[in-house]
Amino acid sequence: MRKINPSVKVIVILLSALIISFSPSVSWNVVIIALCFISLLLSGCLSRKVLNVLLPATLASLSIFTALLLRGGGGEEVFESSGNFLVVSSSASNIEDALAVALRIYAYAFLGMLFSFTTDPQAFVYSLMQQCRLDAKFAYGVLAAWNLLPMIKREYDQTKLAILVRGVKLCPWSMKPLFTALVNALHWAENVAMAMESKGFDGNEARTYYIKLQVRYYDFIWAIFMLAVSMAWIWF
Repeated sequence: MRKINPSVKVIVILLSALIISFSPSVSWNVVIIALCFISLLLSGCLSRKVLNVLLPATLASLSIFTALLLRGGGGEEVFESSGNFLVVSSSASNIEDALAVALRIYAYAFLGMLFSFTTDPQAFVYSLMQQCRLDAKFAYGVLAAWNLLPMIKREYDQTKLAILVRGVKLCPWSMKPLFTALVNALHWAENVAMAMESKGFDGNEARTYYIKLQVRYYDFIWAIFMLAVSMAWIWF
């Protein structure tokens, strides 16, 4: 998965997510989830970060499943008469639809992880410039902002520590460290912009690339396979 062109990957994953949004099939959502899980496993991307994504996805899935189960197909009337959730679950006519929508949340989560966990951010920006003709000014600006994020976090931590050393108490929602970090970030952004202009990064001329990304045959094979799997529920 790491060798797939990032532009091809993001387009195919977005199309797959759009296609499965119309799928009423429970089993096909499970197929998509299993396929993404296997891809993440083979790419060596299964880690604690997956659990951090699945926890809110599970909460959202359970909420949607419960809401659709109680509000659709007469489940509310049965609940008022019995007061038993198990009776509602067994008698609701829309349990399959509720399960399909709930599993769709998981499918979206796994598709998102399939892209974010197997794609290098810088390679993604390079691919957008070379394959999607993204404007160089915007692309280099995104790269500069991405590389400034660790510096902003470090500045925030240092500013917060400096305020605490002086004996000033800070509330959890205090904006003092954040304001100082943002002011310094503006200075860094201005320096980066001046440095880029002095080095000719103006975006007006055609540029060559040290890192060249291409769309290869296996990108097409993977794209056709993913789209075919996403659309297979129409025939099956």
